[in-house]
Amino acid sequence: MSLPFSKFVPIAATVQSAAFTVEKKHMLLAMDNALIGTGTPYKEYAGATALTNFAADFGTTTADYTVAQKYFGFLSKTGSAPEKLVVARWYKTAAAPFVKGTKPATVAALKELTDASFLLTISGAEYNVQADLSTIASYSDAAQRLQAAINNNTDNGAAFTGATVEYSTIAGGFIITAGAAGAGETIAIAAATAGTDALAQLGFADAELSAGANAESFAEFCDRIYNANTAGFSITTTAALTAEEIQDAVAWLQGSVGGQTIYTACRLVFNINDKTTAKAIQSTLKELSYTGYVVCYDPNAQWVNALDCAIAASTDYQVANGALNFNFQPAVGYTAITKLGDVVNYQQGQTNLSLAAELDDLCISYVYSVGFGTQEQVLYGMGLMQGSFRTEDIQVNEAALQAQLQTEIMNGFVSLNKLKLQGQDAKGFIGTLITPVLELFKTNGSIAMDGKLSNTDRNSIFQATGNDAAADAVEQNGYYFQVQDLTTEDIALRRVRVLICYLSAGVVNQIRIVDNIYGA
Repeated sequence: MSLPFSKFVPIAATVQSAAFTVEKKHMLLAMDNALIGTGTPYKEYAGATALTNFAADFGTTTADYTVAQKYFGFLSKTGSAPEKLVVARWYKTAAAPFVKGTKPATVAALKELTDASFLLTISGAEYNVQADLSTIASYSDAAQRLQAAINNNTDNGAAFTGATVEYSTIAGGFIITAGAAGAGETIAIAAATAGTDALAQLGFADAELSAGANAESFAEFCDRIYNANTAGFSITTTAALTAEEIQDAVAWLQGSVGGQTIYTACRLVFNINDKTTAKAIQSTLKELSYTGYVVCYDPNAQWVNALDCAIAASTDYQVANGALNFNFQPAVGYTAITKLGDVVNYQQGQTNLSLAAELDDLCISYVYSVGFGTQEQVLYGMGLMQGSFRTEDIQVNEAALQAQLQTEIMNGFVSLNKLKLQGQDAKGFIGTLITPVLELFKTNGSIAMDGKLSNTDRNSIFQATGNDAAADAVEQNGYYFQVQDLTTEDIALRRVRVLICYLSAGVVNQIRIVDNIYGA
């Protein structure tokens, strides 16, 4: 017998992983928080220590912490939960540059300094700061002495005379903030040129430096963070937003392509406590035919927006039947607004059903309860959205499908030497990238099969594809895609165009039963 090839050509198998994996649809929290510097486009919190790390950075006494706590505390019916939180600073007002120090020496050690010094530079102006700390009793006292010493520099204007110094128990160090704000303002800190250099003792040796920033609208924030981190999905905030700010942000989100937003990689979630305000905003946006956003009515100030974002972030599209209905999701820790039990309310027509109908009519989401006798379930819903999507699950599913397709194709670009542009085999290979994604979304329940199209939909599919059989394929298989013929422009741009038509699975929020009674 001959020798086996393996003697001369031994092969060791190695598992090759994809360059990119698809993430869930995380919440992206816009925070108006001065502890985030301009050198940090965004921060991410994930894993078992996510909430602990968030608290270490921002404390536990803010509304933002409450939102993060509620977000990470959500557990879906299948046991899935949010995995990551993305945080970014919204510069609602112009920000001044700051120096954020690390842990300083003990108060006792600082008291030995009669001329604690360091060189502070704000927007190009240098000043050697000197302060007597010999009589301080706390870090707060030290901060006051340092601030007074910086304010003594009257030669360089408000940048110094208006500067502040505080000791932050959250950051665990001294924070020097310049007295002038805006993108042109800078700050730097270095060893003293006179006196006793106290850079290290004050915790400024490895300090974080943050330049100034201009004020931005919420819409401008959304655009900036969308371009900085597209892994985030549900953009929301605890900061108060005016009706105009909400409208401008939703206008940014719009980009009508076949009745859907082009920014399905993100959506906007607003929390509004006042019903009249919520209805007015929704009425205006409905007239404009805007879509892709959610208004949460939250009269009890319990941050219902966190619940909405958590539901999206808990959806697992990689498993069978992983898509979910936003309606009927558990609202643990929230108070239902459908608690109208007063006789006078009912006599005046203010019933729980009338309240629900009032909110449903404008596609406003809320926490409600369903009861049978003394039994009660508190749930979130109704899962409605304005515009062509109509339900939140369809909007979220659409975004997930886009992300999965983009990731699959990007992995192809990264892992292979080339994807051929022309020829039937080139078209076929594109199909091998796209088909598994569409099949996965049939499995997880986002794409329906054996469904039914309206005549309008069938005509639309024919006009888009030019294929008589495309509509039948969508009904029977759930989807149809077409790798389109190359144009001269496509060849010049090295571009392949793919048209995808699919049937949304949707969800059931109501079942109507008609009784036929005979022989009475």
